[in-house]
Amino acid sequence: MQIQITAVSDPALIAAATRHGLRRPVLAARLAGWAFLLVAVLLLGITGDLSPGLLAGGAALGVIVPVVLLNHTARGLRAGRVTTYEISEGGVASSDADARHAYAWRAVRSVEHLSGQLLFRLRGARLLPVPTAGLSPAQIEQVLGAASARGLHVRRFAS
Repeated sequence: MQIQITAVSDPALIAAATRHGLRRPVLAARLAGWAFLLVAVLLLGITGDLSPGLLAGGAALGVIVPVVLLNHTARGLRAGRVTTYEISEGGVASSDADARHAYAWRAVRSVEHLSGQLLFRLRGARLLPVPTAGLSPAQIEQVLGAASARGLHVRRFAS
C-alpha cells in the first residue's frame, strides 16, 4: 500500500481535529475549573469570605488552560500550507516546504475517521490530521484496514 496526498491544510479541519483530539484534557481542565469555582461559592456562602485563589484557579482551569491548549496545538499543525502526506506499509509521513515528519506504525496509537480527514493519534499526545478529499472511500478503508491489521484502535465518526 502506498498512498500519497498533496493538499493545502484546511484551518477548519485542523480546528475540528484539534477539538476532537483534545476533548478529554480540555474537559478535565474545565471540570476542575468548575469544581474550584463551586468550592469558592460554597466557602463564600458558609464563611462569608471570598477566596481569590480559588476564583483565579477556577477561571484559569475552566477558561484559560483550554483556550491556550487548543490554540497552541492548532497553531502547531500549520494550517494553510501545502503538505504532502504519505501512508505506506512503513507508516505515515507528512512534509511541507519546511520539514518532513515520518512516523512508523508502532508510533501510532490509533486512527480515527472524522468528516473530511483521518486523525492519526501518535505517542506523546501528538496528532496528525490527514485530509481525505483526495482519497476514494476504498482508499480510506484500505488505510483503516492496514491500521487495524497492525492492532491499532480504529474509530469511524464520519458518516
